[in-house]
Amino acid sequence: MRWGLATAGAALGLAQAAAGTAAQACALQLLEHRSGRELLRLPHPAGAAAPAPELRLAFEHSVLGTTVIDRYRFTPRPVLVEEEFEGEGYGLPAAAGPGERLERLGPAGARQRLVLQRPVDPLVVRALPAQGMRLLLPGGALPLAALGAAAVEIRAEGCPAAAP
Repeated sequence: MRWGLATAGAALGLAQAAAGTAAQACALQLLEHRSGRELLRLPHPAGAAAPAPELRLAFEHSVLGTTVIDRYRFTPRPVLVEEEFEGEGYGLPAAAGPGERLERLGPAGARQRLVLQRPVDPLVVRALPAQGMRLLLPGGALPLAALGAAAVEIRAEGCPAAAP
């Protein structure tokens, strides 16, 4: 299940309108790390009855310049369940560890996917403009640097837990 908003601009506009009403419903909460100031709250499209939420974060690898996409599931704590990437080298997996699976994607196998279950709590993302750190939404991407914080903590609030 992905978070539903038409565009990144709509996500930013929704923050003020939804801040009071979404407190009880399943929502993705983006906070300024350390201060805890809420930057944005994105309601889950199916509300509190939805399965445990997932999100996808994309960024450009600082050395290779290729796109990396990380998928997290909230169980209720954030767990990295998949990393999709292209290339080999610094910061990218070369082999799967115990309980992990590394897959080649597509006919040429240039892209790879590491399937894993790695807790990442708290989930804190450096909103570096040079890496184009962005939250992928069905209607587009929300650049985290646009939120005005150097580091963004991401939580799921009011959502049911899922099995890891």
